[in-house]
Amino acid sequence: MFSELLVGALMAVAAPQNEGARADGRDIDIEIPSVEVQIPAIEIPSFDIELPGFAIVIPGFAFDGFELANFSVEIPELDIPGIYIDVGDWQDWDDRHFQDTEMDTTFSVNPKALLAIRNHAGVINIRTWQRNQIRLQARHSSDDKIKIFQSESSVSVKSESRHGHPDEVDYELTIPNGMAVDLWGFSTDISIDGVGNGVRVETMEGDIEVYNSGGEISIRSVEGDIVVAKSKGRFEVNGVASDITMTDVEGVIFAESIDGDIQLQVIGSTEVEAKTVDGDVSYDGQIRDGGRYRLSTHDGDVILTVPAGVNADVSVATFDGEFQAEFPVKLDRAEASRKFSFVLGKGGARIELNSFDGNILLIRK
Repeated sequence: MFSELLVGALMAVAAPQNEGARADGRDIDIEIPSVEVQIPAIEIPSFDIELPGFAIVIPGFAFDGFELANFSVEIPELDIPGIYIDVGDWQDWDDRHFQDTEMDTTFSVNPKALLAIRNHAGVINIRTWQRNQIRLQARHSSDDKIKIFQSESSVSVKSESRHGHPDEVDYELTIPNGMAVDLWGFSTDISIDGVGNGVRVETMEGDIEVYNSGGEISIRSVEGDIVVAKSKGRFEVNGVASDITMTDVEGVIFAESIDGDIQLQVIGSTEVEAKTVDGDVSYDGQIRDGGRYRLSTHDGDVILTVPAGVNADVSVATFDGEFQAEFPVKLDRAEASRKFSFVLGKGGARIELNSFDGNILLIRK
C-alpha cells in the first residue's frame, strides 16, 4: 500500500505540466538554523625584534574567539599599556643623530681679544695659560657643526644644526689669561678659572662658577646657583631662582636674587649691596672706614658678622622680626620700635640692615 502511494506521487511529479498554467509568484521562506563556528585559541609565543642597539619585546598573546588579549607597550620614561620596548646600547646605533664627535684644535689669537661662546645645552669650561693660543675641545653630535669666527679683536664660537637647535655640546677651552670672555647658555653649566680681563656670563638654566678671575664681572642666571671665589674686581651678580655664594672676593659687590640665599664670606670691599626677596642674607668680611654696606631681604634673616674694632653707623629696620646682637649696643634713635640706629666704635662706615619678615642678627667675630 505504501509503495503504491509513493509510485503514484512520483508519477504525478514527473507528469508534463499544463502549458497554459502560470507560475505562482508567492514568496517562499527558507529558514536555515544558526550555525556556530568555534575557532580554538591560537597561541603565539613571545618574540623579539632586534636592531643594532635596539630591541622590541612583545610578550606572548593569543587569539581567543576573535578576541585579542590585552598587551602593553613600555618605553623608558613613558608607560603605555601594551608592548614592551627595551632600548639597548645606543652606541651601536649607526644613525648620525646618536653618534658623538670629538673636536680638538689649537689656533693663535690676539691675547687681548674677546672670546664669545653661545651654547644651547651642555657645559662650557674655561681655563687659562700663558700662550697666545686657544685650544678648543668639543664633544657634540655628528649632526651638529662647530663654527669659529675670528678677527683681531674677537673670537666667536657657536654650534649649528640642520634640525633646529643643536644637541648638547660640551666645550673645554684653554685661553690666554689676558682675554675677556662673554658666555651664554640656555641649559648650560659654566665654569671659569683664571680669566683676568673681564667676565660676562648668562644662563637660563645652569650653574655658574667663577674662580681666580678679575676685571668687570657680570653674572646672570634665571635658574641656577652662582659661585664666585678668589676673585678681584667689580661684581654684578643676579639670579632669579638662584643661591649666590661669594668667598674670598675683593672689590665692589652688587648681588641680587629673587628666590635664593646670598652668602658673602671673606670679603674685602668698601661697597657692598646684597638683597633678596625670599631667602637669607649673610655677610662675613671687612667693614672698612668710609665704606657702605646694605643687606636686605623681604622674607628671610639678615646675619652680619662684625669684626672687632669696627667704626660704623648702623641702621636696622624690621616689620615682623626680631633684632639680636651678641654684644651690647646703645640705641641712639628708635621709630615705632621697628626701626632704630646705633653707633659702633667711632662711627664712619654706613651699615643698613633690613628685613620685612625675618630676624636681624649681629655676631661678634
